[in-house]
Amino acid sequence: MIAELSGSENIKIRRRLGDLGFTEGQNVRLVRKSLLGKVYLIELRGYTLSVRKDILKAVLVK
Repeated sequence: MIAELSGSENIKIRRRLGDLGFTEGQNVRLVRKSLLGKVYLIELRGYTLSVRKDILKAVLVK
């Protein structure tokens, strides 16, 4: 479950994550991690997203 979107230093990333469905209280599931650990497959709201690790640092999960 997403607890909070941080990353106030880059409002564009925070806004884009919100547009993709990353909102507080939303359930997420890690599907897979790339071999080098730089890209993650995240299941959210019934669809799967490929997101870079540096962008996911703005998402706090409970």
